[in-house]
Amino acid sequence: MKAFFSLIDQMNRRPEQAAELENLIWQTFGADKAVLALDMSGFSLTVRRDGILAYLRKIRLMQDVTLPLIRQHQGDVVKCEADNLMVTFDDCNDAVAAASAIRQACLDIRQEVSIGLDYGHILLIPDTDCYGDAVNLAFKLGEDIARNNEILLTDEVHKRLSRDQVSCEEQHVSISGLQLSCWRLLSMV
Repeated sequence: MKAFFSLIDQMNRRPEQAAELENLIWQTFGADKAVLALDMSGFSLTVRRDGILAYLRKIRLMQDVTLPLIRQHQGDVVKCEADNLMVTFDDCNDAVAAASAIRQACLDIRQEVSIGLDYGHILLIPDTDCYGDAVNLAFKLGEDIARNNEILLTDEVHKRLSRDQVSCEEQHVSISGLQLSCWRLLSMV
């Protein structure tokens, strides 16, 4: 992370080299990935009703059931932060299969989650963080648009899927002033 932000800082200190440094950042940290953003439901209610430790127990349980599924579907956990989970995948089919398995595993432990998925060229600092439009859209879908136990996919993910593997329903949504279509995952075939 230090190397990444050192390059960003150099862009500020040496604006005449900004284009060269930007190119170096994208060459070093750029990656085409599917991004999965998961958000747990019920934080405020559970904390108010049962206390923070009850919710922290739920977060740890969610992580215990989801992390093996992520590995099983060739995903890489970027970070677990509060009741969120950020994961990247090389393949959109793996990302959607993981999202479906995660949703079912969370239902089995009576934990509602919402999941958003996008695909694009992002800046990835492995095991630490990632940045880019695909990250932003995945989180907007997962945190702000998706309802409990819903998986929403952007067009970029949907068009990369094996059509015989999934059943989806198109929806039109507004995210931070952007109008876009997304797809609600109905089932895996």
